[in-house]
Amino acid sequence: MKRSLFSTLLLLALPLLLCAQSRGSYFFENSLLRHKLNPAFAPQVRYVSVPVLGSTSVDAASNIGLGNFIFQYRNKSYPFLSEQIDAKTFLNKLPRRDPYVAERIETDLLGGGMPVGESGYATVSLSLEESGSLTVPNSLLRFAKLGRTADTEAWDIEDLQGCLYGYASLAAGYSHDLDWLVEGLRVGARAKLLVGITAAQARIDRISVRMEEDLFAVNTLGSGKLSGFGYDAADNRFSWRGFGLRGLGTAIDLGAEYGLPLDGFFEGINFSASVTDLGFIWFNRRLKQVSTDASFAFSGFDDLGDGISEQVAALTDELQGLVRPDVSDGRGFVQTLTPSIHVGADAPFYVLAFRMHAGLLYYRAVGHDNLMASYGISPFEWLNLGLNWTFLGPTGRFGFYAEYIPKKYISVFFGMERAGYRRNSDHLAIRNFTDSFAFGINVLL
Repeated sequence: MKRSLFSTLLLLALPLLLCAQSRGSYFFENSLLRHKLNPAFAPQVRYVSVPVLGSTSVDAASNIGLGNFIFQYRNKSYPFLSEQIDAKTFLNKLPRRDPYVAERIETDLLGGGMPVGESGYATVSLSLEESGSLTVPNSLLRFAKLGRTADTEAWDIEDLQGCLYGYASLAAGYSHDLDWLVEGLRVGARAKLLVGITAAQARIDRISVRMEEDLFAVNTLGSGKLSGFGYDAADNRFSWRGFGLRGLGTAIDLGAEYGLPLDGFFEGINFSASVTDLGFIWFNRRLKQVSTDASFAFSGFDDLGDGISEQVAALTDELQGLVRPDVSDGRGFVQTLTPSIHVGADAPFYVLAFRMHAGLLYYRAVGHDNLMASYGISPFEWLNLGLNWTFLGPTGRFGFYAEYIPKKYISVFFGMERAGYRRNSDHLAIRNFTDSFAFGINVLL
């Protein structure tokens, strides 16, 4: 008992030394919550999640960082709009693809799982989930830098868009062994009832800009859909109305696993595939139209001195004056979820009585494709340790996974993936980045 408590406290402290999640748990047969990645997987024990702390995961990715917009010149830092930074220096830093930021957060409020019969396993969970993305067209950034100096007298900028939505999910899953049909085959599914909390979609289809000496004559055409937000016409501001029932929806997760036995160094090869979050939410209110026709003067920022916040505030006020949305209640709208896909193959083997595995996992998360190589070892029945390297995706990145899972008492896991190691003092990425983090505490019965 003392050893269990000491080990648990040690593992609880380790996440404080790490900063970001790994899908390395995918290939550990006894891992407790890997059924979230593939509902065909079945834990080997009964468990109950610790409320709120049972499982929390964060995924974030972007193809830009501070280094795309802040530059050094004569030992001082300047924003890309400063006249001290020439256009070529800035434009060479822009990614080929339109700059984007995407993120997803999930946390379990309640959950649990238990065997059913000889070949089944059932799970239930209540969780909160949030997902968001923002895409800025390269043409908008080119205009911001070149607008006043280029020979072009008119600019047409298209497809500035953002999305944010949050919901509660009540899920029930079941996994079953189908050896009677195909030896080594196991399938699973999870059904979800979704309760929409808030949603915001915005898309500027076109920004037309006409240059007139020091004036930008701007006209925008776009639309938005909002649920859970209010609008103050006097201050031209939106505000979140807090938690509430604003939509209903449904989703399903599907998965399969097949084990091919082998005679030799490798015990076999395990193949698996899953798709999760196939579904939608019907939200009950929308913002119909955003349009404007106005002008304002803008001559760029100075250096990053004490006055930068005042300069940004002044520009923000000008931009807010441009956008006077036509706000009216309209028909409800459908928000589709962003599905995740996992396809993996791994080969377990033993070295000096230690169980190990080598695996390859393709996954699509927050809208991007990734390919990960994984190595894992279980030096004891109650300890899983894994390393992985994602070599195809937004950027290459290193990952680590650890899980303490005794036969009873408390189980703890954490994992991370990180790319974009260069950070400033506020922990913001200097270059493009991909960060993931997962952590959870569960009670084993």
